[in-house]
Amino acid sequence: MILLVEDEAITRSAFADALRMEGEEVIQAADGIQALSLLDKSHVDLVITDLVIPKLNGFDLVGRIRSKWTHIPILIISAYISQDAERISDGNAEFMYKPIDPPDLIATVRRLLPTSR
Repeated sequence: MILLVEDEAITRSAFADALRMEGEEVIQAADGIQALSLLDKSHVDLVITDLVIPKLNGFDLVGRIRSKWTHIPILIISAYISQDAERISDGNAEFMYKPIDPPDLIATVRRLLPTSR
């Protein structure tokens, strides 16, 4: 299952639809707090998150995921990637710059999803 965290409803819906068309199960969150709640309740194989989200920004969300769910791959999507964002990576997160073409998103998701799910 993929957790998609994006505050813009149109973008979130478009990404979720593209992933579902490829056979993926997707749950959605509009903010970081909702994302943590879903992570507590669901078995998630991949988190896709924007950095600029309400209630708990993407930097803090990634930090909390890394402290509790170390095995979950993370894909960070943002139009506002900074040097701070690149420090998160260190092999624990992948970055995609918005705007994102659905085929590029699908290819990256396929690469990041565990083969043992």
